[in-house]
Amino acid sequence: MYIHKTGGGFHLSAHESPLAIAVICPPVLEENGREFQLRTDNQSDMGAQYSGGGYTAAYAAADLGNGLYSVERTITNTDTVPHTLKTVFEVATRFVPDKYLIPCVNYNGNQWGEGKEPKGLYHENGEAWIHAYDRTGIPSCSVCENADIALSIFASNRDADSLRSSCSILQGENGALRQRVHHPVTEAPYTYCDNDQYTDRYDEYITLQPGERFTVEIYVLASVPRYKNYGIADTLDRVLELMPFSRKASMSPEEIWRCGIEYARTLISVAPDGKKLSCIGIRGEPESKTLQYSRQFEIGWCGQNILSCRMQITDYIQSGRQELLVDALEMLDNWVVKQAENGLILAHYEWYTQGREWNYAPLDPSQSWASHTPYDTGWLPETCNLGWAASEMMKTYDLLRSIGIDRPAYRDFSLKICDFFVERYSPEYGFGKAWNFDGTPAETGGTIGGFITMALIEVYKITKDERYLQTAAASMDLYVRRDIDEFVCTAGAIDCTCVDKETAGPFIISALDLYEITGDKKYIDYALRAAYYFCSWLFHYDALYPPQAEFTQYGYYTSGSTAVSTQHPALDQWGELMCPEFLRLYRITGDEKWRTRARMMWYNATQLIATEDSPPIHGIKRPVGSQNEAFFQCRWGHRPDSNDRGHLNDWLVAWVNLFRLTALDRLKTVLGDSSFDALR
Repeated sequence: MYIHKTGGGFHLSAHESPLAIAVICPPVLEENGREFQLRTDNQSDMGAQYSGGGYTAAYAAADLGNGLYSVERTITNTDTVPHTLKTVFEVATRFVPDKYLIPCVNYNGNQWGEGKEPKGLYHENGEAWIHAYDRTGIPSCSVCENADIALSIFASNRDADSLRSSCSILQGENGALRQRVHHPVTEAPYTYCDNDQYTDRYDEYITLQPGERFTVEIYVLASVPRYKNYGIADTLDRVLELMPFSRKASMSPEEIWRCGIEYARTLISVAPDGKKLSCIGIRGEPESKTLQYSRQFEIGWCGQNILSCRMQITDYIQSGRQELLVDALEMLDNWVVKQAENGLILAHYEWYTQGREWNYAPLDPSQSWASHTPYDTGWLPETCNLGWAASEMMKTYDLLRSIGIDRPAYRDFSLKICDFFVERYSPEYGFGKAWNFDGTPAETGGTIGGFITMALIEVYKITKDERYLQTAAASMDLYVRRDIDEFVCTAGAIDCTCVDKETAGPFIISALDLYEITGDKKYIDYALRAAYYFCSWLFHYDALYPPQAEFTQYGYYTSGSTAVSTQHPALDQWGELMCPEFLRLYRITGDEKWRTRARMMWYNATQLIATEDSPPIHGIKRPVGSQNEAFFQCRWGHRPDSNDRGHLNDWLVAWVNLFRLTALDRLKTVLGDSSFDALR
């Protein structure tokens, strides 16, 4: 069967023509490590029959409209003995793709970054990479595209046989590509089992008795990319129809707020120099059944000290609890005094101390700066933490001002950071990634500078100084043109150096803000591009797990979660931060799909938040409001047995709670109280 592109769209035909853009190939079967293809017996426009090697096969296609087809494939064992096999559904392009994508896994080869995640289509030994369905946000999805045509294939979730699958892409002839969905699950030639680590391949098989059948459903979508390099955009829209979300929130917004403020209070601790700060999180120790407070104190990113203070002040305004205000002001003051005159500040407070209790590199006196000596000289001020710090400190300054408390030092803190980057903005690399305290760039790569864009806009909102707005707008144009338009964002997850999803977040926020400030509709387009990129990391279905898996035991589901990065293919709750932004997109565009996605991400992020009545996890009673950071949905993540899928970690980090709180606050202050209804 051939897929043709005509003036009226796309259609299937039994015959090839110059208009054919792809062919649905005869089935490929694998027995005893050897692949063979069945021969074509006959075919019609919407079906085909095949045979060979003791099998028959049938394809029955259904036209779902606008280039989308479901293909039901049935393999029958016609032999007199059982057969153990794997199956391959293959579609070969009749056009030359410029790019390919396996969402959450492979962004046109993963060439950016220093990680050892799978790169390219083939391992260095010449074998094609085959990735299990539970690594991809759309099951076993691959996309090949050029400026005129995008071709997606992916597995159906209508039943377990269809869903339990894998995907790969092979080089074809004359620049064409061959997209594959494998049944059942295969990971080859190795399994990417932990950060930059591999273990043996993983294989499952089908055994068919004589006369027994194996039937699965696969989807094929042909479309015209709405933007260059955005061939997956239509797939992301159509999958919402094919795999509708039907979950409900685990907790009300009011209960999430109550528990979240309690956990923010729980994390208040004492830094090495005796100062009060919020630690980055609490780690459960399953062997000893104890909870260990982190000895790290981070201003933004995972620790979110300034955001925590702002949320506690917000609760003080609502509740009148004086201790929330007192503690928040003390912690903010402790950070402000660490800032250099040029605006730079280390992300971690403990790096300003002399001790070695936190397992970093030894003190090197030759690296001293002013009166402070960061003893891990490998860590420098970087734009993710600096952007969060400036943005949140200015918001906090403005919030305090609204209740009659003037803290000009907080305003100056943000202005120093933003002035530093206004003066050093580069039309070549934007704001870079890391900076030396002498004001010279240490690392210029990555999309991570978008967090500074976000901060500049927050500062502009309050100061109305056009310098900040102009620099933010210039940086937005640069990063969109260089990275967002290329469908690759990098270096935002600062514990790895790879393609990731977090870096898209500030561009969604900033583009919508710039639209509201300027009225320029190009920023709606920017926000949509960044949001579609972000959604390529969004899980649209519930992966399957056996009864013994922790996901099954604790009732965790995957739809609405987001994959972290190509180097760290676990799931997290980062999408909760984007819920207000997706609702803003819904309000601006009227497209219901953005509200659906906001609900998906919010409901997923409310799972397994600890309450007073929650049972222990891993034998540990978790603090109220806490939630583990990562959900290991595939064969990856900190287990001796790499095949142990569907387990939780014990890192009860600050950001997952604080992002929910700021999302709730933003829903109320930016979108209005009625927006709570969208999350119920």
